[in-house]
Amino acid sequence: MKPHVSTRSLVAAFLLLALILSACAVPAQPGQPAAQVEQPTPTPVPAEVLAAQPWRLTDPYSPLPERATLVLVKGGQENAALMPEGESIEDNRALRYIEDTLNVDITFAWVSPSDSFSDKLNLSIASGDIPDMMIVDPVQLEQLTEAGAIEDLTPYIEKYANADLLENWRQTGSVALAAATIDGKIMGIPNVQPQADAPIMAWVRQDWLDKLGLKGPETVDDVEAIARAFIEQDPDGNGAKDTYGLTGTLNPVQVPSNLHGFDAIFNAYGAFPEIFFRNADGQIVYGSVQPETKEALARLAAMYKEGLIDPEFATKDTGKANEIIVGGRGGIMMGPWWIPWWPLADSVSNDPNADWQPFLIKDKNGKYTFAMGQYTYSFVVVKKGYPHPELALKILNVQNDLSYGLNDAPQYYPNFNEIWGLLFPIPFLIEQPYVVERMAIEYKEALDGVRDPATFSDAMKLEFEQIKADIAAPRSNPSNWATRMARLDAALLLAGGYDEVRTDPVATRILATDSTWPSLQKLEEETFLQIITGSRPVDDFDRFVQQWYDGGGAALLEKMNQE
Repeated sequence: MKPHVSTRSLVAAFLLLALILSACAVPAQPGQPAAQVEQPTPTPVPAEVLAAQPWRLTDPYSPLPERATLVLVKGGQENAALMPEGESIEDNRALRYIEDTLNVDITFAWVSPSDSFSDKLNLSIASGDIPDMMIVDPVQLEQLTEAGAIEDLTPYIEKYANADLLENWRQTGSVALAAATIDGKIMGIPNVQPQADAPIMAWVRQDWLDKLGLKGPETVDDVEAIARAFIEQDPDGNGAKDTYGLTGTLNPVQVPSNLHGFDAIFNAYGAFPEIFFRNADGQIVYGSVQPETKEALARLAAMYKEGLIDPEFATKDTGKANEIIVGGRGGIMMGPWWIPWWPLADSVSNDPNADWQPFLIKDKNGKYTFAMGQYTYSFVVVKKGYPHPELALKILNVQNDLSYGLNDAPQYYPNFNEIWGLLFPIPFLIEQPYVVERMAIEYKEALDGVRDPATFSDAMKLEFEQIKADIAAPRSNPSNWATRMARLDAALLLAGGYDEVRTDPVATRILATDSTWPSLQKLEEETFLQIITGSRPVDDFDRFVQQWYDGGGAALLEKMNQE
């Protein structure tokens, strides 16, 4: 059952919500409420521009009749150095284009490092000072709706979302908009990001493989053998035993987008931890408590005991694990198709000989089968009372145009794919499902001469030029290399086909209001790290399963399977 909208006072609701959210993970990018300031003079779009670009007069793009203000907050400060000279998170050409197109002034109350962003945002929530617009997860969407703190966006979706966004939601089979709907009202703008969490690949340094006379991996056995060789046979040639096998972080499994995670190894055993999915009988089951997960944990524990996994992985976050790769001490990194843009481009910048290549790992049946997150797992919400709720959709429309070169949107940045999250005021993706594969196939066809690249959007034309430049001079420009490896080589692997296991939407809705879920997650995280690192025997997995069921897991699954 979905929660009703509370009638308690908003101040009391914020205090309760702050207590709830203090124990929750907060998404990476939200905003701060707009201050009451005098409205500037409207900035009309010149008549000659309107005549040449009639799309500007349509509802999804029409500028506000009076200049508006929007004050946001943002994380990502630690990556600000990636911005072009003279530009910043708070002031850049993409941001100014959005402001000029929509007749709005966008400022940021604060910009913080990513690792302190959640705490700063929670302080804003505790003070009742929530953003005008922010990105939330399903749990927070339910909680903010219950508190009466956000706008009902139902009247705005069809009118102000552009055709691309509406089509991308439609292609999810209505899953996206349904996930945003509470008591018949669309309370958030849902993302569609089907391949940010795409199959986790093994990225391996081909130059190290070549030096040691090894082939790229196809199976977990191959990954293990390569890790052993990279540790023992001095692939960097410096005469020191300073190279690693597998890197890792304190999140051995994380759906979606797990950098340095062991997800592909679990999947190879037919295990899909962290995923509530339907089995062959149509029943929702939880992957983390299945027998196949125990098999995968046993393999990882053996690899760790042998020293093939970074002995300190369980204490490291992504940034610390990246240091091994960027510093030239690691030759295997697990991650999605897009990691050439970050962090592998930094590795190539430091060492142009670092020839990273992607490989998909087969499961025990010789197939490619991977855990995938939901199509939709975050939402843009608008603060109750903000006078222009439609502005959220309009900003997302323009950001989509900037991303894909649509509606004459300028293409300012050769390294756009590395910095888009810094450029955009609401870093949020509503993508066409399987656009990654489609673009790769079209790029390959253009390289083979069977497709005219003149038909590409401006954004694709720019990427195609980068791909051709790297083919002509491999790794001479890290940005060109990253685009080629992500958009062509890795994406073509995905285009070859694979099977998916996705989180069931019913499970997502129920988890949002289940009081036992946080403690079940904590139990799982602790147990998995302890088993992999050898502080608990593998057979303790059976005790964990029983604890999970007894601690609320059985009731949770029963509730899911009754819907």
